[in-house]
Amino acid sequence: MTTYDLESPVPTTVLFGVQRIFDTPLAYAGTHSEVPLGAEAEGLLIHRARRGAPVMSPAMFVDAVEGSGLTGRGGAHIPATWKLAAAIEAGPGGTVVVNGAEGELASAKDAALLQLRPHLVLDGAIAVAEAIKAAEIVLWVHESARATRSRLIDAVRERRGDIPVPVRLLLAPEGYVGGEASAVISAVRGGPALPRHSRDRARPWGDGSAVLVHNAETHARLGLLALGHDPVATSLVTVAESSAPLEFTRRTVLEVTRDQTFREVLGTAGVMPPTAVLLGGMGGTWVAWADLANQPIDAQVLRDRGLSLGAGIIHVLPAGRSGLAEAAVIADRLAQESARQCGPCVFGLPALADAVKSVADGRTDARVTPLADLIAGRGACRHPDGAIRMVLSAMEVFAP
Repeated sequence: MTTYDLESPVPTTVLFGVQRIFDTPLAYAGTHSEVPLGAEAEGLLIHRARRGAPVMSPAMFVDAVEGSGLTGRGGAHIPATWKLAAAIEAGPGGTVVVNGAEGELASAKDAALLQLRPHLVLDGAIAVAEAIKAAEIVLWVHESARATRSRLIDAVRERRGDIPVPVRLLLAPEGYVGGEASAVISAVRGGPALPRHSRDRARPWGDGSAVLVHNAETHARLGLLALGHDPVATSLVTVAESSAPLEFTRRTVLEVTRDQTFREVLGTAGVMPPTAVLLGGMGGTWVAWADLANQPIDAQVLRDRGLSLGAGIIHVLPAGRSGLAEAAVIADRLAQESARQCGPCVFGLPALADAVKSVADGRTDARVTPLADLIAGRGACRHPDGAIRMVLSAMEVFAP
């Protein structure tokens, strides 16, 4: 680990040592399980022994975030420095939110972090809070996440008062949109946990004091940075296997490097070669396995192909299962999970799901593309656009 004299400037490019968050893959049984099999939580003493204590002043931390190139790991991949700079500009008194409400049924990486590495996540939240002169830190988790909630409470108590601002635990309503950033901001400010339209992705809180929302992995990466480690050398992904559409039998959380191929990642997870994978979650993109197997998992390489891991989800479609049937079930789930605040969600998504089901059942249905064109870009949030992306990619990949 490299340390710096606090009076010296931080280097423009951060070249710290690599510190892995998890040493081995973590397996979750079933769809709703919070607790990985055979894993133990890391207490504060072990955390400090492994990674040391924070080495940066707030000013150095801000410069280091800019030099690191870190982007958010919740799906949108907005540069972390954009949000940080916008929150600083908004002035003191804001809120730092650790968003642990994983609405994606396939995902487990944030649950793994909050349960097994809570102090790394808290280190990141504290560093951000000090940098923007926040008035509080909010931990946002689903109501049903009892094990995660209990572990977070224990971790905050374990810090023995070394957190410089008050910490609030807020419980998110169940559902897919409960973890969407603008919904979180609304709830933190005392409103309903429903998405709101935002023109500025770096400043989604609009006017007033900042409500800076990062998911758990982004805070963990910021924690690594504050502790003097490279925050972008690895990423967390969840490889999700299912016995039926959206009925996951096993979810495996892996820490991967950008040069690993998808074939290597699935091999490490013990998954047989699939027909196709859905990248990024329910609002992601279907890709044929033959077109993806030997590709590196590097975010920039994927971006060049118009692809994204989103929230780090690799949902595998087993050989022999109908991809269109899978897409139809997911489209119906997305229609049910909408906030029902605008026409594209209330009317458009159910109609789109019905059209996809018709195609999956073998009936010709010419409504899919016209409906997608009609809905695209018209929602109050980006929920409809994700559904369209998933549906259109399924129609392309599974056309044969």
